[in-house]
Formats: sequence, C-alpha cells, structure tokens
Amino acid sequence: MAEKISSELLRNKKVLWLICGGSNIPLAKEAMDRVRAQVGGHIKNLTIGQTDERFGPVGHKDSNWLQMQEVHFNFGDVQTLPILQNKSLEETVSEYAAGLEVAFKENEVVVAQFGIGADGHVAGMLPHTGGIHAEELAFGYESAPFVRITMTPPAFAHIDEAYTFAFGEAKKDAIEKLQTQELTLEEEPCQILKELPFSFFYSDQL
Repeated sequence: MAEKISSELLRNKKVLWLICGGSNIPLAKEAMDRVRAQVGGHIKNLTIGQTDERFGPVGHKDSNWLQMQEVHFNFGDVQTLPILQNKSLEETVSEYAAGLEVAFKENEVVVAQFGIGADGHVAGMLPHTGGIHAEELAFGYESAPFVRITMTPPAFAHIDEAYTFAFGEAKKDAIEKLQTQELTLEEEPCQILKELPFSFFYSDQL
C-alpha cells in the first residue's frame, strides 16, 4: 500500500487515501512513515480521508480520527478530510458526502484501506443496515453502541485500489465466506471488495 501511494505521488499524481479505524490505524501510521521517507516534497499532493467514523463531538474517545492522532500519524503538509465537524448528524453526513465528491474529482488516484469485522462489515457498513442501499456517497445511522457514519457503495465505485487487513481468529468465518461464497451485501457487506478494480487482502486466517 505504501509503495502504491509513493509511486503515484512520485509520478506527480494527486492521491486520495481513505483510512479506516480500529486495528488498522497502526498499519496506516507505519505506511505513512514509509511514504514520507520515499516521496519528500511530493507529499503535498496527498489527501488523507476516512472510510467511516463514529459520530460525536470532535475528539470524542471513540473517534477513529482521534485514534490516528494518538498513534502520532503525521498529517504534516497533507490535506485532510476528517468527518467530524461538531455539527448535527445530518449536517455531518451531508458535508462528508460533499467532501468525498470534491476529493474524488480533484484526485487522480483513490486508495482505500479497510478492515473487516467478525460480522463481515466493511467501513461502517454493517449487515442489514441502510447504508448498503444508500444512493448518496455517505450515510449515517445508529447501531449500538455507536452512531456511525460511513461511505457507501456509490463511494466504493470511485476506489482504484483497496488494501484490506483482517487478522485474528474472530475474523475467520467472515473471511471464509468472503473467499468461498457469493453473498449479498445485505448479508456480508465486505463482499463489495470483490467488485473493485484492484483489491488486495491480507490475513493470518487464509
């Protein structure tokens, strides 16, 4: 993933990198450190965004963006698209969708980093939730214990290359279904990863 981002930046391409939360954040931090070491001043052509977020005030304890800050992810000299803006859920979702639309138009390469959940969710799209059928680029909804904001299938259609990292025995069943079955997105949202032009999957359970 770092090599892909670096190579495109060194070709003077504008790159949008969408990052998920959870256990993927230390991987993203390591990748960012590698990118910086390779591209020098070309880093200014990189934009960092999010695949999903847990709604609340900026910096709340469950925020994916806060987790990135806590591992000292280096945002220096890059453009950023954090989801949370200290606004209502409706306004936040609307502005996130608008930000994605602009970013997709302004960047030449879109790279996304995902994990998957034990239930087969990807980004903030959980099984049997409305975001799977959304026509907009973003969707917000309540799914205990969080109110979630997520990119949707229309946003996935803009991804050029995806890198998915899923580790631990708890993910084994979901990974096996992804690998061997053709389920609906309603049943297992991570099946959408098969629809992308280039989709790389890393796991200790395969």
